[in-house]
Amino acid sequence: MITDKKKVKLEESLRKTGFTRSKLKYSVNEKFFDRWTRQMAYVLGFTFADGNIHRTSLAWDVQLRDKNVLQKIKKFLKATYPISLQRKSSYRLRINNQILIGGAIRVGLLPKKNIRNQLPLIPKNLVRHFVRGYLDGDGWIIMRNRGNNNREIDIGFSSGNRKFLEDLKSIIFRNTEILATQGVRKRLKTTPKKVISVTYMLEYYTSKAIKIADWLYSNLEKDDLFLDRKHKKYLLAKQYSDFIQTGISKLFRSIQKRSGKTMKEILEDLYTSKGYKGEKIARILKVHHSSIYRWLARTGIKYPQRRIKYG
Repeated sequence: MITDKKKVKLEESLRKTGFTRSKLKYSVNEKFFDRWTRQMAYVLGFTFADGNIHRTSLAWDVQLRDKNVLQKIKKFLKATYPISLQRKSSYRLRINNQILIGGAIRVGLLPKKNIRNQLPLIPKNLVRHFVRGYLDGDGWIIMRNRGNNNREIDIGFSSGNRKFLEDLKSIIFRNTEILATQGVRKRLKTTPKKVISVTYMLEYYTSKAIKIADWLYSNLEKDDLFLDRKHKKYLLAKQYSDFIQTGISKLFRSIQKRSGKTMKEILEDLYTSKGYKGEKIARILKVHHSSIYRWLARTGIKYPQRRIKYG
């Protein structure tokens, strides 16, 4: 959390800018961040990922196809501020109200994205809404085609701060008991202007990815917030996972029964001890090699290495 001293300093800087409500052209629920709700937790998470504070202005910019999430945020903020088109490439919702911003600061939001290195203290029953908001703003759900009608499911988060993602990894584990597929990883990215930036990534694959997505997107209430595009990706991934698991589970169990060993014992012998590649193990067990890679991940022996395309 932000220290009390830092909160006071930030709020003092807001007051120095001056604030006259009568001069405001538009209105907003200034107390939105003063009370924890499902919608407030989501908007705060989305703002941690994709929101910016500049003096007395709080703004969100999204891709053209994601305008719907700004419309939802605007509705729950009870805001009359317009959503504007920016250079025909994105939509922006910008709210000028230092009281609203002061409330966001008090619950842990720092003005600049690159210094947001700590999670706020979120009520346990609202954690998944905050995390879903962050995923919708700065994460991905991917179904990657691996050929032969096989797909790999991947869910992940990115941030400019390693500590933030380490804390996020811990909070996900406390709420789901799911360990990350890998630790937080560093990625260097070169911008069009040849500037090298550092991004950190936290990701989950296969069954773990589906469990995390289930935690975030299943059993939502009618007035819960989510990004339509990523929710649709979740539904497609869930449908595919359910279909695959029905067939794979039977094969998985039959091989274990035939050998008298657990799948982990079988794979540790063939992959770890004997050093066989996935294709050779597949021939030995008489299955498709894609099943071997899934089982290696499922048993925790080896996880896939992939380049990430954000989405």
